[in-house]
Amino acid sequence: MDLETKFKEARDAASAILERAKSQGRALTNAEITDVEKHLDAAEGYKTQLGQIARAKSLVGSALSGDTTVTNADGSFSSETKGFLTPASVKSMVKSTSEHGIKALVGAGSSTTPVPLESNPIPLGQTGLGLLSLIPTKVRDTPKYSYLRQTVRTNNAAVVAPGGTKPVSVYTVASVEGSLAVVAHLSEPTDRFVLEDNDDLERFLSSELTYGVIRKVTADAAAAFLATPGIQTVATTATRTTAKDIDGIYAAASLVTDAGFNPNLLIVSRSTYDAMRTSKDAEQRYLAGNPFEGGTNPGVWGMNTLISPDVANNKALVLDTSAVGLSIDRQGIRTDWDAISGFATNTVKARTEGRFGYDVFVPAAIAAITFTA
Repeated sequence: MDLETKFKEARDAASAILERAKSQGRALTNAEITDVEKHLDAAEGYKTQLGQIARAKSLVGSALSGDTTVTNADGSFSSETKGFLTPASVKSMVKSTSEHGIKALVGAGSSTTPVPLESNPIPLGQTGLGLLSLIPTKVRDTPKYSYLRQTVRTNNAAVVAPGGTKPVSVYTVASVEGSLAVVAHLSEPTDRFVLEDNDDLERFLSSELTYGVIRKVTADAAAAFLATPGIQTVATTATRTTAKDIDGIYAAASLVTDAGFNPNLLIVSRSTYDAMRTSKDAEQRYLAGNPFEGGTNPGVWGMNTLISPDVANNKALVLDTSAVGLSIDRQGIRTDWDAISGFATNTVKARTEGRFGYDVFVPAAIAAITFTA
């Protein structure tokens, strides 16, 4: 059996394991990880022995990574591999069935990172995905979609005497047209060998690009919620004080509660939160309690409190997270590596992008606060 045949068999064996796990929508088992690594190592050894760089590059580009890889019209590589937000090398990619870094550029050259499809709160004060970790996410099959938004909620239930006419309660919904907008950016051209030789630099670049998209998405989500017609509003009286800010937040939470919803999230700026946290009464006692108690960022009025740059210092949002949502496409956040346009200088650059929409199902479950100066 010649080296080329051995290479193909090892490549196809790894690809079959990965494709089977992908088609079943699951991660690799430990046994499968071991087998994939064994086949990939064997394929890499045969490729080296062939000693034909261009030919090996073509073969590896089609299957060494075990992904469904396509060469685009512009010469870049793209892949359908899905994973998480953490960048990794080829070996780490195999272990998590997640994404490709620059070391897999010849084999696939891209990674797709789905936004988590569940609302799992993160500990208060951590950055992470911010708002995206706290609201439900829905995958859309088309860039244009529609959803139902409640516009009227009038409960007229009453005691009715025998033979009496029952009152009519009004619950009105309207169809809202939504669309997925592209959020994207590029890295600067970077020497390919510098990236291949430095895992930390690769990890830094990939994570920064992904985080940049996330930051823009969270900011746009907060802006979309604030701009939705029909949300409730609270404005504190003139001459802003910390005490008025605290009272305004409570008033907003009361509005959401009175509308029949659960105000379980406050989004507030760092400067506003810090002013409340460090405010004192006439006896120099902290209004927020003992500074040695309560953790890093205790919640305000018992709500999960997200300290975020996505709201201005004079604004805050109180909402029931079940009344809003984030829409994404099936690709999630995608990173593609381009090694073609910088071929003459041996540089590569990355493009990270995703498509997102921001949905408000019940405007009355949101209260926007304006802290009046």
